[in-house]
Amino acid sequence: MQAASEGTITTNDSRSERIGFMQGIGCHLVWGIMPIYWKLLSAIPALEVLSWRMVWSCVFVVLLCAFVKRTRFLHLLRDPRAVGTFLASGLIVTCNWGVYVWATNSGHLLETSIGYYLCPLCNIAFGLLVFKERLTPMQKLATVLAAAGVVFFMVVHGGDVWIALALAVSFSAYGAVKKKGGYPALPGMALESLLTGLLGAGALAVGAVAPWIWQVAPATPDFIAVTSPTLDFALLVGCGLLTAIPLLLYSAAANRISMTVLGFIQYVSPTIAMVLAVAFFGEQFTFAHGVCFALIWCGIAAVGIESALAKRKSPQLEDTAEATQ
Repeated sequence: MQAASEGTITTNDSRSERIGFMQGIGCHLVWGIMPIYWKLLSAIPALEVLSWRMVWSCVFVVLLCAFVKRTRFLHLLRDPRAVGTFLASGLIVTCNWGVYVWATNSGHLLETSIGYYLCPLCNIAFGLLVFKERLTPMQKLATVLAAAGVVFFMVVHGGDVWIALALAVSFSAYGAVKKKGGYPALPGMALESLLTGLLGAGALAVGAVAPWIWQVAPATPDFIAVTSPTLDFALLVGCGLLTAIPLLLYSAAANRISMTVLGFIQYVSPTIAMVLAVAFFGEQFTFAHGVCFALIWCGIAAVGIESALAKRKSPQLEDTAEATQ
């Protein structure tokens, strides 16, 4: 009976892991092809697209909370620490979104790919600086290799490296603020969306009175840009779904699969973005891009090999401990 019970548990765990893996892949596939969506909206200034994204993300997430009866985020409004935490995380992720949309629609999709490849290594740096985590030798090597790649790109290619750095630092800072806060995922996401939604609505109100503000980041229409006002509005409404669904898939996957597997899956989206940039949108993959990508990939491989070896060693240590009892 005990053997049968253990077999059932193993089967259920395996099924849960498969579902989590598919959720993780689905999340990063959506993020990977997201540049096509922003290119469709490239006839609209990036700041205006960003403002609509903030508003419709708020609407969708708040409705989702109401649907699943998770309205506990309302009491967080009376908690100054929670409001401060999610206002900070909301402003950081808004900057991340803004840079990403502008860069994608301005011919810098390769730089966004570099930025999201840098994210895991940037997380290591934040762990060291903010959470006082100790780096392993491989993590130190990975950080040095990534830094070397960025410096080389900056020296050879020029100032465009700021895009990659802005995306990597802002995304890692966003995660660090959320981790420091320690609030539940969905209520926290709802409060964050509410605060950023109000900012987005304010920006749209100002833009209606003074439309010249959108020209801070003027539109650069791509060859696939939509020019129908009705379809444009439908796509802007869809920003809410496009933002929230991958985040929900990511949260669900994180509960079912190991962080090691989830960490490797996250390279799916920047890889898709890199392929789209070169093969579909005609961006040039220069020698500087090649060296930068190669050094970052070497750093990623170093951390990945170390994680795999540690995971393999852990069950062996557990078996040894059980045998000595």
